[in-house]
Amino acid sequence: MNKKLWLRLGICVVLLGGGVGGFYYLWYAPTIKEDAEQAIQIDQRKRALAELAQSTAGIDDFNRKFKELTEAVRFFESKLPKEKEVETVLDQVWKIAEANSLQAKSIRSGKTERTANYSQQQIDMELAGDFNGFYLFMQQLERLPRLTRIEGMTLSKISDHDGAMQARLILTIFFEPAGT
Repeated sequence: MNKKLWLRLGICVVLLGGGVGGFYYLWYAPTIKEDAEQAIQIDQRKRALAELAQSTAGIDDFNRKFKELTEAVRFFESKLPKEKEVETVLDQVWKIAEANSLQAKSIRSGKTERTANYSQQQIDMELAGDFNGFYLFMQQLERLPRLTRIEGMTLSKISDHDGAMQARLILTIFFEPAGT
């Protein structure tokens, strides 16, 4: 073969090699670098989305719990009589005691305590009568539609009668404060 042909073949190989090198450095390498950077950004965004999903996962649970607690507050507020109805509740307790053949030895009202959402008043009661009647009294007191709580109770047997007993109760009545 002649020299001209080898020269032409050499120039073609150099040009092809330069074209491949230029293609690699001018297009392929930057594309690979850009793809790697985008993959890193995608991973960062996926992690951020996962963290966001994890941090907001409790919001639905919180909203559900908040709704449940709001409904519970409404329920208990509906059980609170108005301040002027406290006498009605006391009258109901008195009638329940009489209906179960209990004698009220003494009833003393305590000081009314007020909070932002409710008030409470303690009633110190001393009752005497048959234990079965007292047991029925306690069951009926528990079924009252208004919020009451027994803070303390002392029972003692009256020694000369079988089944006779005396009870001292500290009863708390909850009610809506005036002006709400």
